[in-house]
Amino acid sequence: MPNMGRKKTQMELIETESARHATFSKRRSGLFKKASEVCTMCAVEVAIIIFSIGGKAFSFGHPNVHSVFNRLRCSQNPDASTSSNEAAGQDPILHDLNKTHSDLIEDVGLVKKLGKKMRRAIMEKPKPDWFYAPRESLSMEVLYEMKEALEDVQENVRRDKERLLAQA
Repeated sequence: MPNMGRKKTQMELIETESARHATFSKRRSGLFKKASEVCTMCAVEVAIIIFSIGGKAFSFGHPNVHSVFNRLRCSQNPDASTSSNEAAGQDPILHDLNKTHSDLIEDVGLVKKLGKKMRRAIMEKPKPDWFYAPRESLSMEVLYEMKEALEDVQENVRRDKERLLAQA
């Protein structure tokens, strides 16, 4: 069985602009997610600023970019005192928000995995004869069988949705 893991990406400039833009967006959000996780797990302060090719700035900071840069500036120049109490006052709130954000991203990942698993299970399950037949050619008995099967699917989806919402 072939290895289905990730393949190694060559570290070189992506030639197509649309592919480069897509990669930038995905990697930027992945980088911000990792930074958020480090903040939550290690109780550290982080600031990241990325400029796109178009010159647009994207940033992530915990507790926020300004307080991290102010702290950096103060550590390099002790005379440049800023109100560190303000940043410290925001710390618990922003920490909770970053934790919630990380939890939600993790939940979204779990839901995506569940969706893929369900799609695979649906595709692998053998289909009844009526599944591919034109509806006009089916008997009333087969149509009732089809209706019951679809109602079962609807009920299973409703239960899965309620379970996922309860977990969130």
